[in-house]
Amino acid sequence: MSQQYNKVEKRRRRTAYLRRRKARQKKSAPKATPSAAAAS
Repeated sequence: MSQQYNKVEKRRRRTAYLRRRKARQKKSAPKATPSAAAAS
């Protein structure tokens, strides 16, 4: 079975990535709908 040694690190990395992606989307294309962005 797989180990969970970097579970917290992985979660922090993912939240940081999502925060960057959300900020970039807000900056680049404010006219795009959030549903269309989430679907892609």
